Amino acid sequence: GALGGLGLGLWRWQRAAVAASEADAEAEEADEELRRRRFMAPPVSGLRELRRRRRELRSRMELLIMETQGEVCRALAALDPGAAFAVDTWERKEGGGGISCVLQDGEVFEKAGVNVSVVFGLLSEEAARQMRSRGKSLKAKDGKLPFCAMGVSSVIHPKNPHVPTMHFNYRYFEIEEADGTKQWWFGGGTDLTPTYLNEEDAVHFHKTLKEACDKHDLKLYPKYKKW
Repeated sequence: GALGGLGLGLWRWQRAAVAASEADAEAEEADEELRRRRFMAPPVSGLRELRRRRRELRSRMELLIMETQGEVCRALAALDPGAAFAVDTWERKEGGGGISCVLQDGEVFEKAGVNVSVVFGLLSEEAARQMRSRGKSLKAKDGKLPFCAMGVSSVIHPKNPHVPTMHFNYRYFEIEEADGTKQWWFGGGTDLTPTYLNEEDAVHFHKTLKEACDKHDLKLYPKYKKW
């Protein structure tokens, strides 16, 4: 009896120790992946969940917007080394959250923000009606449509009035229908807002966008520019 109880207690302690060790190893692995990817903060969905669903488009998109946020923040910080980004995270009660990165009162930038949001839940009946009115055929289960929406956006205000303000936002929306089929689409855009028009800035801006589009399809740039 006593020896059996001691053995059971030792077995439970060993299991707890192994579980704690595995948790520590997983935390270290997550920290290492964060350092490697150089995110500004841990992803909203969590690295474990993103790894588990790594083949899904929504997971790949979340990793992409996290990487984009980090790259843009580092590029801006390199131009204004005397300032630093303040990083804040927020949560949405219905599901999801976001990461806000703001640099302000620097030598180069009056204010620059680079934000990520990842939200999910059930689409409201009003939103579903609007989508159907635009030609989307959506089959709900018990009147419910699970959705996921995410994106990365930025507004950059330089101090120099001869340098234009820049804005971009790129987003992804996904809906799961009653039979498990997923409908998804991308959206977004980017623009310059000059105080004093400099045609060289506009030419460089559009040339850069065209080069990015041409890597995938030569028809994309004229199509998106018109749109």
